[in-house]
Amino acid sequence: MKFLITGGTGLIGTRLSRSLIENGHSVNILSRKFRKSANPNQNYFTWNPEINVIDKNCIKNVDIIINLAGSSVFSLWTKSNKKKILNSRISSLDTIYNLLINNKHQVKRIISASAIGIYPNHKSKIYDENSDNISNTFLGKIVFDWELKAKSFENINIDISLIRIGLVLSERGGILKKLLQLNSLRISSIIENGEQWQSWIHIEDLVKIFFFVQKNKINGIINAVTPNPLTFNELQKFISSNYKRPVISLNLPKFLFTTPLSILGMLDFYHDIIASNKKVSSKKIMKNGYRFLYSSISQIK
Repeated sequence: MKFLITGGTGLIGTRLSRSLIENGHSVNILSRKFRKSANPNQNYFTWNPEINVIDKNCIKNVDIIINLAGSSVFSLWTKSNKKKILNSRISSLDTIYNLLINNKHQVKRIISASAIGIYPNHKSKIYDENSDNISNTFLGKIVFDWELKAKSFENINIDISLIRIGLVLSERGGILKKLLQLNSLRISSIIENGEQWQSWIHIEDLVKIFFFVQKNKINGIINAVTPNPLTFNELQKFISSNYKRPVISLNLPKFLFTTPLSILGMLDFYHDIIASNKKVSSKKIMKNGYRFLYSSISQIK
């Protein structure tokens, strides 16, 4: 099969592209800059979704589109950055939509990245794919609009899969890399005793889930998280046990973050990123037969 990946040069896209090629598929990747590939099964095409520009040749013979495009949420949420985070997601899908309605194609399905940030923080509630709770925060609203735009492809008879991604663990990027950078300084820090629940997924499982969803034609929302969430304190203990043990351990009070962020009008950044706290279920993907490589943090070496 042939795949088209948006956001294919990022952490997830790079690993996913390599996995697809290893399994005998070919991949087209959309990039803002012209690139050459040494692999005949991987080709790059240019686009600029901000102005709805795209090389229409990218869609030739493509069966599945995997949408990973979107500006990182790990940035200070100033007004300009908030606008960039939303527009990067909506404009990317708009550009693909216009490409499909204006050109002949054979695309059967779009698998679009989403995020568990749509769920509100809660100490004990478990969210599954049928949960209709939406966080009344910036990230919750962003994810809602993002998914709503993706669902519009159903109007042109394309099946939609929405992968709500949890905290991705990879030494090459994401939150784990940032925590490892602190760990290399022999510093470990938590907030309010680190009791916030983290619904996580190893990057190898995430990549396999994208392919599993395509292979099994799973429509709708799929939570991409392991069946065993852990607290932030447990995550820090895992890092300390498997990497360098910290010399300094800090338990930081909440007000150190909420007070300045509130003054700056960015309090949602604390709730959505710094102190995210939610348990998310993976029962749908497991009921469809997926078996996790890393269902527990103890399996990661």
